[in-house]
Amino acid sequence: MATRLGLLAAGGGRGDDHRRDVLLARDTGARLHICHVSTAGSVEVLRWAKAQGIRVTAEVTPHHLLLTDEQATSHDPVYKVNPPLRTAADVAALRTALAQGCSTWWPPTTRRMPRRTSTAAGRRLGRECSGWRPRCGGLVHRRAGLGRVAQRMSRAPARIAGLDEHGRDPAPGVPANLTLVDPAASRTVDPGDSASRSRNTPFAGMTLPGRIVATFLRGEPTVLSGKAVR
Repeated sequence: MATRLGLLAAGGGRGDDHRRDVLLARDTGARLHICHVSTAGSVEVLRWAKAQGIRVTAEVTPHHLLLTDEQATSHDPVYKVNPPLRTAADVAALRTALAQGCSTWWPPTTRRMPRRTSTAAGRRLGRECSGWRPRCGGLVHRRAGLGRVAQRMSRAPARIAGLDEHGRDPAPGVPANLTLVDPAASRTVDPGDSASRSRNTPFAGMTLPGRIVATFLRGEPTVLSGKAVR
């Protein structure tokens, strides 16, 4: 049960579910974080909640920003996600919400995937693709530059999660958690090159703008020349 010092976490259902969760957070004084927002109705609930001063934050996934329920009609299990893919109108609302302040998240999955949609797990590889600013990052980049991308993908998530060492600008004495990006480069998504055990991604074959050159965690390299070293 939530308390006034607690944190409520809600999944990416429809607007009615999130309206209930927001009211619970208001009445208990708890913080609320909504995972995987996927509908325009949920976006409107979030706007209302913030206007009322309710402590609510949220995130959205790349596949809900880039794909619609039209892809799911192919019955390819790579498009089975939870919550499911939504309409083009929902996607448009989510893109606007991302530009205005929603953060992003990428759920991993297992290496193997059933051939049938009915038995496939609702998880997708997306974290590695996010490093290439794949369209979800590009949506923000075209509007306000890489600084907005860093805000949505680093500073805001770190603030929400209370990770003081992350999401900070470089400065003396600040842990060197850095991502170096070549914005002029591009890369085609090849699941075979993934550092993850996962291979099922709906972005396979897409040529995406930007390329991660290196990443550092507390000063130690984790990616060099675009390849994972840790």
